[in-house]
Amino acid sequence: MMKRGLLLCLAVFMLGGLYGQQLVSATYLGTKTKEQLTALFPLPFLRYGVNYYKVLYTSRDAKGQPDTLSGLMVVPKTTGASFPRLVYQHGTADCKACIPSNYGNTGGDEGQVGLLFAGMGFVSILPDYVGMGEGRGFQSYVHANTIVSATMDMLSACEDWNDANCQCTHGQFFITGYSQGGYASMALHQHLQLTNSTIGVTAASHMSGPYSISGVMRDLILSDKEYFSPAYIPNTVLGYNEVYDSLFTEVGDFFKPEYVGDILKYYKGEITITTLNNRLIQALKANTGASVGSRMIRDNVLNDIKTQPDHAANRIMRENDVYDWAPAAPTKIFYCTADDQVPYQNS
Repeated sequence: MMKRGLLLCLAVFMLGGLYGQQLVSATYLGTKTKEQLTALFPLPFLRYGVNYYKVLYTSRDAKGQPDTLSGLMVVPKTTGASFPRLVYQHGTADCKACIPSNYGNTGGDEGQVGLLFAGMGFVSILPDYVGMGEGRGFQSYVHANTIVSATMDMLSACEDWNDANCQCTHGQFFITGYSQGGYASMALHQHLQLTNSTIGVTAASHMSGPYSISGVMRDLILSDKEYFSPAYIPNTVLGYNEVYDSLFTEVGDFFKPEYVGDILKYYKGEITITTLNNRLIQALKANTGASVGSRMIRDNVLNDIKTQPDHAANRIMRENDVYDWAPAAPTKIFYCTADDQVPYQNS
Protein backbone atom coordinates (compact mmCIF):
# COMPACT_ATOMS: atom_id res chain seq x y z
CA MET A 1 0.00 0.00 0.00
CA MET A 2 2.84 2.38 0.93
CA LYS A 3 4.58 1.64 -2.39
CA ARG A 4 1.35 2.37 -4.29
CA GLY A 5 0.98 5.67 -2.40
CA LEU A 6 4.55 6.66 -3.20
CA LEU A 7 4.01 5.84 -6.87
CA LEU A 8 0.83 7.91 -6.89
CA CYS A 9 2.63 10.88 -5.32
CA LEU A 10 5.44 10.52 -7.86
CA ALA A 11 2.93 10.45 -10.72
CA VAL A 12 1.20 13.57 -9.42
CA PHE A 13 4.55 15.31 -9.08
CA MET A 14 5.60 14.36 -12.61
CA LEU A 15 2.29 15.45 -14.10
CA GLY A 16 2.47 18.72 -12.24
CA GLY A 17 5.92 19.34 -13.67
CA LEU A 18 4.79 18.28 -17.13
CA TYR A 19 1.75 20.53 -17.29
CA GLY A 20 3.13 23.47 -15.33
CA GLN A 21 5.11 26.30 -16.88
CA GLN A 22 8.86 26.18 -16.38
CA LEU A 23 11.97 27.62 -17.94
CA VAL A 24 13.77 25.00 -20.03
CA SER A 25 16.71 27.12 -21.17
CA ALA A 26 17.83 30.64 -21.98
CA THR A 27 20.57 30.43 -24.59
CA TYR A 28 22.79 33.48 -25.03
CA LEU A 29 22.66 34.57 -28.68
CA GLY A 30 24.67 37.75 -28.70
CA THR A 31 25.17 41.33 -27.63
CA LYS A 32 24.99 44.81 -29.10
CA THR A 33 26.65 47.89 -27.71
CA LYS A 34 24.78 51.17 -27.45
CA GLU A 35 26.83 52.40 -30.42
CA GLN A 36 25.90 49.38 -32.53
CA LEU A 37 22.22 49.86 -31.70
CA THR A 38 22.45 53.54 -32.59
CA ALA A 39 23.87 52.55 -35.97
CA LEU A 40 20.84 50.27 -36.47
CA PHE A 41 18.33 52.77 -35.04
CA PRO A 42 19.57 56.38 -35.29
CA LEU A 43 17.36 57.54 -32.43
CA PRO A 44 18.21 59.90 -29.56
CA PHE A 45 16.69 57.87 -26.71
CA LEU A 46 18.83 54.72 -26.77
CA ARG A 47 20.55 54.43 -23.39
CA TYR A 48 22.00 50.91 -23.11
CA GLY A 49 23.69 48.10 -24.91
CA VAL A 50 21.79 44.80 -24.82
CA ASN A 51 22.18 41.05 -24.44
CA TYR A 52 19.71 38.75 -26.14
CA TYR A 53 18.66 35.16 -25.50
CA LYS A 54 16.59 32.41 -27.05
CA VAL A 55 14.19 31.20 -24.38
CA LEU A 56 12.65 27.72 -24.34
CA TYR A 57 9.84 27.09 -21.87
CA THR A 58 7.07 24.60 -21.22
CA SER A 59 3.55 25.55 -22.22
CA ARG A 60 0.74 23.99 -24.25
CA ASP A 61 0.16 23.45 -27.95
CA ALA A 62 -3.00 24.16 -29.95
CA LYS A 63 -4.62 20.98 -28.59
CA GLY A 64 -3.86 21.90 -25.00
CA GLN A 65 -1.13 19.28 -24.72
CA PRO A 66 2.27 19.91 -23.08
CA ASP A 67 4.79 21.44 -25.46
CA THR A 68 8.03 23.40 -25.47
CA LEU A 69 7.68 26.88 -26.96
CA SER A 70 10.26 29.53 -27.80
CA GLY A 71 10.77 33.25 -27.83
CA LEU A 72 13.33 36.03 -27.67
CA MET A 73 14.29 37.88 -24.49
CA VAL A 74 16.42 41.02 -24.68
CA VAL A 75 17.77 42.74 -21.57
CA PRO A 76 19.58 46.05 -21.05
CA LYS A 77 23.30 45.54 -20.54
CA THR A 78 23.97 47.14 -17.18
CA THR A 79 24.05 46.34 -13.48
CA GLY A 80 22.51 47.80 -10.37
CA ALA A 81 19.29 48.98 -12.02
CA SER A 82 15.76 47.63 -12.35
CA PHE A 83 13.66 47.93 -15.48
CA PRO A 84 10.07 47.68 -16.66
CA ARG A 85 9.00 44.69 -18.71
CA LEU A 86 7.63 45.04 -22.23
CA VAL A 87 5.95 42.41 -24.39
CA TYR A 88 6.24 42.89 -28.15
CA GLN A 89 3.99 40.62 -30.23
CA HIS A 90 5.32 40.03 -33.74
CA GLY A 91 3.45 40.34 -37.03
CA THR A 92 2.55 37.57 -39.48
CA ALA A 93 5.67 35.48 -40.07
CA ASP A 94 6.68 34.23 -43.50
CA CYS A 95 7.53 30.76 -42.20
CA LYS A 96 7.71 28.71 -39.01
CA ALA A 97 11.34 29.74 -38.44
CA CYS A 98 10.76 33.40 -39.32
CA ILE A 99 10.28 34.43 -35.71
CA PRO A 100 11.97 36.68 -33.13
CA SER A 101 13.97 33.92 -31.41
CA ASN A 102 15.71 33.28 -34.74
CA TYR A 103 17.19 36.78 -34.66
CA GLY A 104 20.56 36.80 -36.40
CA ASN A 105 19.46 34.16 -38.90
CA THR A 106 17.32 34.28 -42.03
CA GLY A 107 13.77 35.24 -41.16
CA GLY A 108 14.44 36.53 -37.65
CA ASP A 109 14.59 40.23 -38.50
CA GLU A 110 11.61 41.25 -36.36
CA GLY A 111 13.67 40.36 -33.32
CA GLN A 112 15.41 43.70 -33.88
CA VAL A 113 12.40 45.38 -32.32
CA GLY A 114 13.25 43.68 -29.04
CA LEU A 115 16.78 45.05 -29.23
CA LEU A 116 15.41 48.55 -29.78
CA PHE A 117 13.13 48.40 -26.74
CA ALA A 118 15.84 46.92 -24.52
CA GLY A 119 18.19 49.68 -25.62
CA MET A 120 15.56 52.12 -24.38
CA GLY A 121 15.52 50.43 -20.98
CA PHE A 122 12.91 47.65 -21.12
CA VAL A 123 13.34 43.95 -20.42
CA SER A 124 11.80 42.90 -23.73
CA ILE A 125 9.89 39.65 -24.20
CA LEU A 126 8.93 38.46 -27.69
CA PRO A 127 6.99 35.16 -27.88
CA ASP A 128 7.17 33.14 -31.09
CA TYR A 129 3.55 31.89 -30.52
CA VAL A 130 2.04 28.41 -30.41
CA GLY A 131 3.03 26.33 -33.43
CA MET A 132 5.87 28.69 -34.38
CA GLY A 133 9.59 28.44 -33.68
CA GLU A 134 10.19 25.37 -31.53
CA GLY A 135 6.47 24.79 -30.99
CA ARG A 136 4.82 21.65 -32.31
CA GLY A 137 2.35 21.68 -35.22
CA PHE A 138 0.90 24.54 -37.26
CA GLN A 139 0.45 27.99 -35.78
CA SER A 140 -2.87 28.83 -34.14
CA TYR A 141 -3.11 32.07 -36.11
CA VAL A 142 -5.13 34.94 -34.53
CA HIS A 143 -6.44 32.61 -31.81
CA ALA A 144 -6.71 34.63 -28.61
CA ASN A 145 -6.41 31.91 -25.96
CA THR A 146 -3.24 30.29 -27.28
CA ILE A 147 -1.62 33.68 -27.81
CA VAL A 148 -2.36 34.48 -24.18
CA SER A 149 -1.16 31.12 -22.82
CA ALA A 150 2.09 31.27 -24.82
CA THR A 151 2.77 34.81 -23.64
CA MET A 152 1.84 34.32 -19.99
CA ASP A 153 4.00 31.20 -19.75
CA MET A 154 6.94 32.98 -21.37
CA LEU A 155 6.55 35.87 -18.94
CA SER A 156 6.81 33.43 -16.03
CA ALA A 157 9.81 31.68 -17.56
CA CYS A 158 11.62 34.98 -18.15
CA GLU A 159 10.87 36.11 -14.61
CA ASP A 160 12.49 32.89 -13.34
CA TRP A 161 15.59 33.69 -15.39
CA ASN A 162 15.63 37.30 -14.22
CA ASP A 163 15.44 36.21 -10.57
CA ALA A 164 18.28 33.72 -11.02
CA ASN A 165 20.51 36.17 -12.93
CA CYS A 166 19.93 39.34 -10.92
CA GLN A 167 18.31 41.11 -13.86
CA CYS A 168 15.86 43.15 -11.82
CA THR A 169 12.45 44.22 -13.01
CA HIS A 170 9.94 46.43 -11.28
CA GLY A 171 6.17 46.72 -11.45
CA GLN A 172 5.73 48.64 -14.69
CA PHE A 173 4.51 46.51 -17.60
CA PHE A 174 3.93 47.54 -21.22
CA ILE A 175 2.35 45.77 -24.22
CA THR A 176 2.59 46.45 -27.94
CA GLY A 177 2.53 44.67 -31.29
CA TYR A 178 1.88 45.19 -34.98
CA SER A 179 -0.55 43.54 -37.44
CA GLN A 180 -1.03 39.96 -36.20
CA GLY A 181 0.97 41.26 -33.25
CA GLY A 182 -1.50 44.11 -32.78
CA TYR A 183 -4.21 41.49 -32.43
CA ALA A 184 -1.99 39.48 -30.08
CA SER A 185 -1.16 42.48 -27.89
CA MET A 186 -4.85 43.40 -27.69
CA ALA A 187 -5.75 39.80 -26.72
CA LEU A 188 -3.12 39.81 -23.97
CA HIS A 189 -4.22 43.22 -22.69
CA GLN A 190 -7.88 42.13 -22.61
CA HIS A 191 -7.00 38.93 -20.75
CA LEU A 192 -4.93 40.70 -18.09
CA GLN A 193 -7.68 43.20 -17.39
CA LEU A 194 -10.72 40.95 -17.51
CA THR A 195 -9.13 38.27 -15.31
CA ASN A 196 -7.88 40.81 -12.77
CA SER A 197 -4.37 39.48 -13.27
CA THR A 198 -1.67 40.29 -10.75
CA ILE A 199 0.20 41.78 -13.74
CA GLY A 200 -1.06 45.34 -14.03
CA VAL A 201 -0.76 47.00 -17.44
CA THR A 202 1.00 50.38 -17.21
CA ALA A 203 0.24 51.33 -20.82
CA ALA A 204 -0.36 49.67 -24.16
CA SER A 205 -0.18 50.44 -27.86
CA HIS A 206 -1.90 48.12 -30.35
CA MET A 207 -1.08 48.68 -34.01
CA SER A 208 -3.06 47.73 -37.13
CA GLY A 209 -4.49 44.49 -35.75
CA PRO A 210 -7.50 42.48 -37.02
CA TYR A 211 -9.41 42.88 -33.75
CA SER A 212 -12.84 42.42 -35.34
CA ILE A 213 -12.52 38.91 -36.75
CA SER A 214 -16.28 38.22 -36.98
CA GLY A 215 -17.10 41.71 -38.27
CA VAL A 216 -14.62 43.70 -40.32
CA MET A 217 -12.43 40.75 -41.36
CA ARG A 218 -15.36 38.41 -42.06
CA ASP A 219 -17.06 41.04 -44.21
CA LEU A 220 -13.87 41.57 -46.19
CA ILE A 221 -13.26 37.86 -46.73
CA LEU A 222 -16.83 37.10 -47.77
CA SER A 223 -17.15 40.09 -50.07
CA ASP A 224 -16.53 40.29 -53.81
CA LYS A 225 -13.85 42.91 -53.23
CA GLU A 226 -10.38 42.19 -54.59
CA TYR A 227 -8.05 41.21 -51.76
CA PHE A 228 -4.34 40.92 -52.39
CA SER A 229 -3.53 38.99 -49.22
CA PRO A 230 -5.65 35.89 -49.91
CA ALA A 231 -3.14 33.64 -48.11
CA TYR A 232 -4.40 35.04 -44.80
CA ILE A 233 -7.64 33.14 -45.37
CA PRO A 234 -6.15 29.60 -45.38
CA ASN A 235 -3.66 30.69 -42.72
CA THR A 236 -6.56 31.58 -40.43
CA VAL A 237 -8.70 28.56 -41.35
CA LEU A 238 -5.80 26.12 -40.90
CA GLY A 239 -4.87 27.72 -37.58
CA TYR A 240 -8.40 27.60 -36.18
CA ASN A 241 -8.79 24.00 -37.27
CA GLU A 242 -5.64 23.15 -35.28
CA VAL A 243 -7.51 24.28 -32.17
CA TYR A 244 -11.15 23.38 -32.81
CA ASP A 245 -11.06 20.44 -35.29
CA SER A 246 -14.49 21.56 -36.50
CA LEU A 247 -13.93 23.34 -39.82
CA PHE A 248 -12.83 20.40 -41.95
CA THR A 249 -11.47 16.88 -41.91
CA GLU A 250 -9.54 17.34 -45.15
CA VAL A 251 -8.41 20.70 -46.52
CA GLY A 252 -10.41 19.92 -49.68
CA ASP A 253 -13.59 19.88 -47.58
CA PHE A 254 -13.21 23.66 -47.15
CA PHE A 255 -11.26 24.88 -50.18
CA LYS A 256 -11.78 24.21 -53.88
CA PRO A 257 -9.51 21.54 -55.41
CA GLU A 258 -7.51 23.94 -57.58
CA TYR A 259 -6.17 25.71 -54.48
CA VAL A 260 -5.65 22.76 -52.15
CA GLY A 261 -2.22 21.74 -53.45
CA ASP A 262 -0.49 25.00 -52.62
CA ILE A 263 -2.36 25.37 -49.33
CA LEU A 264 -1.12 21.94 -48.26
CA LYS A 265 2.44 22.80 -49.28
CA TYR A 266 2.26 25.84 -47.01
CA TYR A 267 0.71 23.80 -44.19
CA LYS A 268 3.59 21.31 -44.43
CA GLY A 269 6.19 24.09 -44.41
CA GLU A 270 7.31 23.48 -47.99
CA ILE A 271 6.60 27.07 -49.10
CA THR A 272 6.36 30.41 -47.30
CA ILE A 273 3.20 32.43 -46.86
CA THR A 274 4.58 34.96 -49.38
CA THR A 275 4.94 32.23 -51.99
CA LEU A 276 1.47 30.91 -51.17
CA ASN A 277 0.01 34.39 -51.47
CA ASN A 278 1.57 34.97 -54.89
CA ARG A 279 0.36 31.61 -56.17
CA LEU A 280 -3.17 32.16 -54.86
CA ILE A 281 -3.37 35.58 -56.51
CA GLN A 282 -2.26 34.12 -59.82
CA ALA A 283 -4.63 31.16 -59.55
CA LEU A 284 -7.63 33.30 -58.55
CA LYS A 285 -7.01 35.67 -61.45
CA ALA A 286 -6.58 32.80 -63.90
CA ASN A 287 -9.62 30.88 -62.66
CA THR A 288 -12.05 33.66 -61.76
CA GLY A 289 -10.69 36.87 -63.26
CA ALA A 290 -9.84 38.62 -59.98
CA SER A 291 -8.07 38.04 -56.67
CA VAL A 292 -11.24 37.64 -54.60
CA GLY A 293 -10.37 35.49 -51.60
CA SER A 294 -13.83 34.01 -51.05
CA ARG A 295 -13.70 32.38 -54.48
CA MET A 296 -11.23 29.76 -53.23
CA ILE A 297 -13.78 28.52 -50.66
CA ARG A 298 -16.11 25.74 -51.75
CA ASP A 299 -19.49 27.15 -52.78
CA ASN A 300 -21.52 25.13 -50.28
CA VAL A 301 -19.20 26.09 -47.40
CA LEU A 302 -19.25 29.75 -48.39
CA ASN A 303 -23.04 29.75 -48.59
CA ASP A 304 -23.35 28.08 -45.18
CA ILE A 305 -21.04 30.63 -43.58
CA LYS A 306 -23.02 33.47 -45.13
CA THR A 307 -26.45 32.14 -44.15
CA GLN A 308 -25.95 30.21 -40.91
CA PRO A 309 -24.98 32.41 -37.94
CA ASP A 310 -24.14 29.32 -35.86
CA HIS A 311 -21.90 27.76 -38.48
CA ALA A 312 -18.65 26.63 -36.81
CA ALA A 313 -16.65 29.29 -38.68
CA ASN A 314 -18.93 32.08 -37.45
CA ARG A 315 -18.86 30.82 -33.86
CA ILE A 316 -15.09 30.58 -33.90
CA MET A 317 -14.70 34.06 -35.35
CA ARG A 318 -16.97 35.56 -32.70
CA GLU A 319 -15.07 33.74 -29.96
CA ASN A 320 -11.83 35.34 -31.16
CA ASP A 321 -12.96 38.96 -31.40
CA VAL A 322 -10.89 41.09 -29.03
CA TYR A 323 -12.34 44.59 -29.44
CA ASP A 324 -15.49 44.68 -27.28
CA TRP A 325 -14.09 45.96 -23.98
CA ALA A 326 -12.72 49.20 -22.53
CA PRO A 327 -9.11 49.29 -21.33
CA ALA A 328 -8.47 50.86 -17.95
CA ALA A 329 -4.77 51.53 -18.62
CA PRO A 330 -3.66 54.29 -21.01
CA THR A 331 -3.97 52.78 -24.49
CA LYS A 332 -3.29 54.02 -28.01
CA ILE A 333 -4.46 52.24 -31.13
CA PHE A 334 -2.54 53.07 -34.30
CA TYR A 335 -3.64 52.14 -37.82
CA CYS A 336 -2.95 52.84 -41.49
CA THR A 337 -5.85 54.07 -43.61
CA ALA A 338 -4.16 52.65 -46.71
CA ASP A 339 -3.62 49.17 -45.20
CA ASP A 340 -5.02 46.70 -47.75
CA GLN A 341 -4.32 43.69 -45.52
CA VAL A 342 -6.05 44.72 -42.29
CA PRO A 343 -8.71 47.42 -42.88
CA TYR A 344 -8.46 50.42 -40.56
CA GLN A 345 -12.08 49.91 -39.49
CA ASN A 346 -10.74 47.28 -37.08
CA SER A 347 -9.19 50.13 -35.12
